Amino acid sequence: MPAVLDTLVRFHLARASRRRGPKAVSAEVARPRWLVVVPARREGRSVEPTLRSLLAAAKGHAVRIVVLMDGPDPQTTACCRDLGAETLLKTPPGPTKGAVLAWLVSNAGSLLSESDGVLLVDVGSQAASNLFDALVFEPGVDGLQTRLTGTGAGTGLAAAHSERVGQEWEDRGRQALGWSVRLRGTGSALSPRALAWVAPRLRTRVEDLEATLLLAAAGYRIELAEVEIRDDKPAAVADAARQRARWLVGRLHLALRHPLAFGQLFLRRPGEALAFAVELLSRPLSLTALLRLLVAGALTVSAVAGNGQSWVEVVAAAVLVASVVGDLTIIQLAGSINWRSAAKLVSAWLGAVLLAPRALWRWTRVRR
Repeated sequence: MPAVLDTLVRFHLARASRRRGPKAVSAEVARPRWLVVVPARREGRSVEPTLRSLLAAAKGHAVRIVVLMDGPDPQTTACCRDLGAETLLKTPPGPTKGAVLAWLVSNAGSLLSESDGVLLVDVGSQAASNLFDALVFEPGVDGLQTRLTGTGAGTGLAAAHSERVGQEWEDRGRQALGWSVRLRGTGSALSPRALAWVAPRLRTRVEDLEATLLLAAAGYRIELAEVEIRDDKPAAVADAARQRARWLVGRLHLALRHPLAFGQLFLRRPGEALAFAVELLSRPLSLTALLRLLVAGALTVSAVAGNGQSWVEVVAAAVLVASVVGDLTIIQLAGSINWRSAAKLVSAWLGAVLLAPRALWRWTRVRR
């Protein structure tokens, strides 16, 4: 049932997203001094494309780029030295990206105090040339999420399409309703005040979703930025499964870890809190859509066999099937999807279920 309710929420957000177009940047808003933080953990020279794109976008702007290494990495250090990027070293490494950000706040406070905004960019993401022209904080806004345009093959095509649906149809709707949009890990910008407040409170392995919840509950506002960052999605099913196993465990941990935050958000904006809770219980759609179809099939068989109240089972089965059709409609309306890639993404989520126990005690990451 949470998945059925989530379908209704998605339609509500999609409708709200059409109310007004992208928010224009006011010419009077001061251009901030940016601290760009690139968290890296045993990435080697894979950081080079990301750094080159950031250095090119930073020309003519007050931007300081720092690679925050989670543990020693001679290749990353050498690459940063060659390109002229600064490095910070956190030791010992781990256990989570949230812990890395907490370390940054505790040990590099001067970097934050000298900046007006902190932009987090993952290795594998590349900045658009106009990134810092369009990335500005409007009054009353504490965080920005850039639009992510996924690149890659295999599962990456479907993952990028799913993210596009999430931002264009859902996040635009959230913003139109006065809710906070979702932080997505990379391309996320926060004011130093907001980062200093939220980083020490991050405890799960889905630090982007966790930060979204905590900041919204505390009254911080996050909006979409009308500028793109290209994000490399894992193409192989095995890599996507490892990444999603961490997400599954993290989402469960989030639900158990922050009930008070849900309560605070409910007191502030009840509709947003309920939508957030329903989303947490009903995603990923790749798994819940399959589950809904299986349950609908079982209810139909039971109704045909005459076991129990047939009409109730038929109605319930119809509602479940309709919710899946509704989700697929939203996905298709957002643009043509590669169904072969979508099937691979579903298999990656199924693999993530098998890997979830391992993700409880080990960091499951994408291999680069």
